[in-house]
Amino acid sequence: MLQGGEIIIILFLALIVLGPKRLPEAARKLGRWTAELRAAARDIRRGLESEVSELKDLGDELKKTGDEIRKPLDEIRKPLDEVVKDVNDTTGGRVAWTGPKPVSGPTPEDAMADLEEMNKGKVEEDGA
Repeated sequence: MLQGGEIIIILFLALIVLGPKRLPEAARKLGRWTAELRAAARDIRRGLESEVSELKDLGDELKKTGDEIRKPLDEIRKPLDEVVKDVNDTTGGRVAWTGPKPVSGPTPEDAMADLEEMNKGKVEEDGA
């Protein structure tokens, strides 16, 4: 913002440049321009406020829709949670490993031996 001393200097320079006859006319034009700028700024502000309020209303509407969708999902989730809880209570939360304890993981030879053993069992089932 301009302070008092700066305004006086500007007015003095305007008086020298424009002269006493044209200075009042220039001041009126300047006043009209500032009034137009303020009106335009007010219109822009009103438009932005209305857009923001519309977006807020839309957001509230979407939240309500999301809550309406969530209610049936929660009703479906409750029985599933109960089943998971029952399974965890029964097994202690984990299924016990009954195979050999791995040292560093199976070797390719172990994998091939397992595959052959599975194929033998499959052939015996088919042949029996």
